[in-house]
Amino acid sequence: MTRINTFPKLSVVAILLTSIIGCGSDDKSDDLVKAVTLEKLRSEGTIIESVTIENAQTRLRVGDKHQLSATGIDSKGKKRDVTKELTWSSSDSDIATVSDSGLVTAIASSSADQGLVKITGTTINDISGNGEISISNAAVASIKLKQASSQTGNINTCIDAKINGDVSYTDGYISLNTIKDMSFSVDNSTTATIDSDGTLFTSAPSIEKTLITASIRTVTAQLNVTSDPKNLESINLLVDDVATDTITLNVGDRMQLKAQANLSNTDSTFNINNSISWSQLNTDDYVGITTDKNNKGVILALKPGSTKLIGQCGGKQKIATLEVKGDATLNTIQINDGESTLTLEPLKTIDLVLTANYTTTPTSLNVTEFADWNLNGSSIVEGKLINAGTKEALYRLTSKSSTNNTAVISVTYDGIISNTTINIE
Repeated sequence: MTRINTFPKLSVVAILLTSIIGCGSDDKSDDLVKAVTLEKLRSEGTIIESVTIENAQTRLRVGDKHQLSATGIDSKGKKRDVTKELTWSSSDSDIATVSDSGLVTAIASSSADQGLVKITGTTINDISGNGEISISNAAVASIKLKQASSQTGNINTCIDAKINGDVSYTDGYISLNTIKDMSFSVDNSTTATIDSDGTLFTSAPSIEKTLITASIRTVTAQLNVTSDPKNLESINLLVDDVATDTITLNVGDRMQLKAQANLSNTDSTFNINNSISWSQLNTDDYVGITTDKNNKGVILALKPGSTKLIGQCGGKQKIATLEVKGDATLNTIQINDGESTLTLEPLKTIDLVLTANYTTTPTSLNVTEFADWNLNGSSIVEGKLINAGTKEALYRLTSKSSTNNTAVISVTYDGIISNTTINIE
């Protein structure tokens, strides 16, 4: 057995701490605190040997904020996020400032040297890394879209794929690997979707081509991406991050479902919560399933019974047995407090909540999200579901009429219909 004697290292720290306590100068105290911290990092082998600033080489406009990050490699060769460990500085704080956490704020536009400002992050042991930011009002000249993950070839169906681009400006500056100011869309023939962060979600059971369009004001670019499910081996259903085949709930319980994909060409697993589609085997709707992207996969137990819960993506599926327990029997439904008439001001909104009332516990549930709302052909109002996947779900009705008018709103839940008259006045 090899015995490691840590006494010398601990003694150094103890001596330094004693020195700090006996020191009367703030400057000397700061120096000694730094020395103690350095000695601690050295003893742990976690002192940083190199720093890389990430998410730099970006063009900002006055008032924009941009978060930089930093990765360090320690004396053991391990990488870690050191963004909050660094002392950050700007080469020209009149043009751009940087906070203690690496958040850059564009202060003034500059036409000199393409508006470049050097941002530096320095460790406690004076190891630094640099990144450039450009502040200018020069217009966008062109966009070159590209796959950020994977960088080349087909992407794996169901696995989130990042899209970004290199943006060239009229003054010659190029922002690298950015999505800033871009709006994304996909062609109408694809089943894929893309969010505002440039993440592409795919789910087709066979090879699918998707045409992505990105726009910055009037400048556009396109990229063809091909998704292929050949490497998709299986799907797991997760509850509390544990794979399961059986789910048991009581009426009124709410649960977050998650999904995980296993690929044949890697041992890694992948979160596919945004790509998977959920359904239940029969039409009795023992649970309501949220499809809204913000809370996708949240289920609410609505009535007792057993069914099969199905998750599908890329031609693969996972089936779990779902049992809802309880004696709850639906009695009535009501909109808001049960008023037959509600008043809505012209061009304003009103929030509607549908409550299901039961003869036993739970006595009531907010079922707004899982009801069928009908505007009965009215063109003077429009409705939108808000807060899906939560107990605060509501149906927001907006008046499109600037004059007095009337609309009748109907809602159906579990075979029961309720109506309310909306007077716009």
